[in-house]
Amino acid sequence: MYNPFLSQKHCARFATRRAFQTGNVWHVIETGNPAIPLAVVDDSMLFEMADVVRIEDLVFTADPFAESAA
Repeated sequence: MYNPFLSQKHCARFATRRAFQTGNVWHVIETGNPAIPLAVVDDSMLFEMADVVRIEDLVFTADPFAESAA
């Protein structure tokens, strides 16, 4: 089952909003679950799942304090 609201673009926007709201770094990861292909997690959740999540699963990172180029 595909959920169009769980697109990479949608999750990246959500992660960016949460990063600026909380001041924490948020990540979009691939879950490997067809029902929930992507998940948005913060740093603490990512560290808790360190034994499950591989570096290749990391799709996007939103850091509210990183320098960006326009």
